[in-house]
Amino acid sequence: MNKRFFILGAVVIAVLSVALSQAHAASPNALQNTQVTLKALEVHQDDVQAELCILMPSLEPWGPYATLTVDGKVIPNSEVALINAKDPEVMKSQTRCYRFTFPVSVADSASHTGILKLENLSVEVQGGLLSDDGVAAAKARLHNDQPQLDFKVVIKTSNGGGGAYIQILSKPDNMSDAQAIRLIQQASIDEIPGNWQTEVNLK
Repeated sequence: MNKRFFILGAVVIAVLSVALSQAHAASPNALQNTQVTLKALEVHQDDVQAELCILMPSLEPWGPYATLTVDGKVIPNSEVALINAKDPEVMKSQTRCYRFTFPVSVADSASHTGILKLENLSVEVQGGLLSDDGVAAAKARLHNDQPQLDFKVVIKTSNGGGGAYIQILSKPDNMSDAQAIRLIQQASIDEIPGNWQTEVNLK
């Protein structure tokens, strides 16, 4: 039995982020008119934090991914936090603000500037792999290119929390479990490339 575990809740975001760079992409021009505002930038000893307010393409729960380039090195965000996440009104607006954390020390930076870039927005298709509709949508996407790949998601609950795993039911003989899991995750996500960037002062 082939299994790949992932935990319900916040850790799912980390699992899905592995597949973001290769996920199904929407139109590359989809973000041309998206408005992004840099609201705040904080430089700490061990990291840089930036608050961006983004006009999302729709009211769906899009997840943003950003990078900070310092002295030619691209640093992906290690954390993303939705501002006022507990306020139910936040998700009723297409404009949402996020705090991005970049794990980098800029004390010895030669230029004292960096390039902050919104790389992409991603959203789980029809609820993602933790919903029946999302699983069906992912299977439909896989059917054309990988008709031999089949899977199911098993969800477990317990008093201490819950979890889930992807059980691979069938796959091509030359495909590894890791490749199969990656393809399944990619099929469960839509991604729109970003086109916004700005130079920031890191002094």
